[in-house]
Amino acid sequence: MDTYTKKTKEWLDNRFKSTDENGVYKSHASIYGFSKDFLSLGMYKNNYTILREIEKISSEYTIHDFLEVGCAEGYTTHLIKEIFGFEVTVCDLSFEAVKRAKEIYNFRGFAADVQALRNIKNDSFDLVLCSETIEHVPNPKEAFEELIRVAKKVLLITVPAAKNKKEKETYIPPKGPHTHLNIFTKAEMIKFTGGGKVRGISLNWLNKIESFFANNKNIFSGKSKIVKGIYKTIRFLFLPVRKCYGVNIAKIFIRLDYLLCRIAQSRVFTYMVTLKKAFPEFENKSIKYKNILDYMLKESKVEPYFLDGKM
Repeated sequence: MDTYTKKTKEWLDNRFKSTDENGVYKSHASIYGFSKDFLSLGMYKNNYTILREIEKISSEYTIHDFLEVGCAEGYTTHLIKEIFGFEVTVCDLSFEAVKRAKEIYNFRGFAADVQALRNIKNDSFDLVLCSETIEHVPNPKEAFEELIRVAKKVLLITVPAAKNKKEKETYIPPKGPHTHLNIFTKAEMIKFTGGGKVRGISLNWLNKIESFFANNKNIFSGKSKIVKGIYKTIRFLFLPVRKCYGVNIAKIFIRLDYLLCRIAQSRVFTYMVTLKKAFPEFENKSIKYKNILDYMLKESKVEPYFLDGKM
């Protein structure tokens, strides 16, 4: 394991042991229910697109075994297990993240570097998901190769998007561990996966509109005084709507993002690539699943988890 990855692992282990003043685990995702902070809203949109894609995959393949690489505390895997009923396994660079996934959701899992999944045999899992992980590693090519190797039928990956080659070449990674070392062009995603199908998630301009409603602590960072003043005025005018922001408005933004990303591919914030390693087993398999949006936003929460095990 390289030095950067080791430092990231240490940082992540500490992060996944953090609690609030009452000893309740501070989650990476909204495991305790709907949250309107800006990071969570982005995760909802990503998860919705992932879940809709898996819904399509389930109409073409029989999926028994599922693996998420870069699982954090297991929230996305939790959604997938409850909606689709797969046998799931989780994996993360952080041992503490995998431990939280086992404690909170009773998932089996293991700690491993996505760049070297040596303990997993070829074609071990029908469906493999790696979301918002490869951008953090020094050797993304190795990560792609490992993920392709362990996936038997289908591989799903999401990463931050570079809208063109120039943006990719001029990108300067933020400093610190667990930062975004890489962003990826659509062409790169196709090349790395050997012809995977790429679509966009999260429109930049829609994110900016949504930031006026959501709790976004970084909305003013790097802005001039004039721009800050304009932002503050707009947020003040939006105050009545912001107070009403909840599940129903979030659903509108999520659905809009899902639909409009198909039209405005050059303005997306994230790419999702689907690589099908096997030919579809059937067409239009008819299975009725739980309502994805309702389950994700209303029903997926768990009780507050006390890290020391005491309620």
